[in-house]
Amino acid sequence: MRLINTTTCDFSEFYDSDVPPYAILSHAWGSEEISHQEWAAWLAKRGENAATMNKSGFKKIRGACAEARRDRLEWLWVDTNCIDKTSSAELTEAINSMFSWYRGSKVCYAYMADVPSISQDDKDFSRLFRNSRWFTRGWTLQELLAPTNVVFYNRSWSRMGSKTGSLLDAISHTTGIDDEFLNGNRHLKMASVAKKMSWLAHRKTTRTEDIAYCAMGIFEINMPLLYGEGKKAFNRLQEEIMRVSRSHHFLLGMGQQCS
Repeated sequence: MRLINTTTCDFSEFYDSDVPPYAILSHAWGSEEISHQEWAAWLAKRGENAATMNKSGFKKIRGACAEARRDRLEWLWVDTNCIDKTSSAELTEAINSMFSWYRGSKVCYAYMADVPSISQDDKDFSRLFRNSRWFTRGWTLQELLAPTNVVFYNRSWSRMGSKTGSLLDAISHTTGIDDEFLNGNRHLKMASVAKKMSWLAHRKTTRTEDIAYCAMGIFEINMPLLYGEGKKAFNRLQEEIMRVSRSHHFLLGMGQQCS
């Protein structure tokens, strides 16, 4: 797992039990995201690449680093620049691991670039929050469900609330996800396949295949990525869900027979 040092901004690699406490960023991608290569180039000539530093994606990562430092966390993971997407092997490993990475974080910062800095007492706050593009994206569904601690921020990095606190009802109404799955009173495993599919139904991804890939962790599925297969990816996801479900019911039946 490649993490960013929240003070120096350098990358470091960690494996399995060596992974330190870290924060993680959830966000809707924009047109000025920073790739792994761009971040590495900026690190090599720190402070000299104004074109990179002026991008909104760069400022977003630095904002997340600053928030992590305030939370006394030395490390941060961001999907835009911590994955070398030129490596198909690394991309496959990252997407298959992503749900567990979000689940393992100390805190997830859900950054909403389209929500202005206004008070929660403002009559427009609820509408602006619930209309955020963040709620329409496929990838942010697992980023909402996997971590225990999800804190929401507006475009100026002002804290708006958390998924288990003041924003719980608004998030539940917007996503259709029952409170009990958001606040941890019921484990995600207790949600039916149909219910999980309903949570995914109105979300979108830029790549057709990603609507399947972004749901793998929610269904506890691992499968290879085949970009270019289009809608077949979702068919493969459904087939794998059915296979795992049949195996689960078979094992339950065997257990009952042996008891």
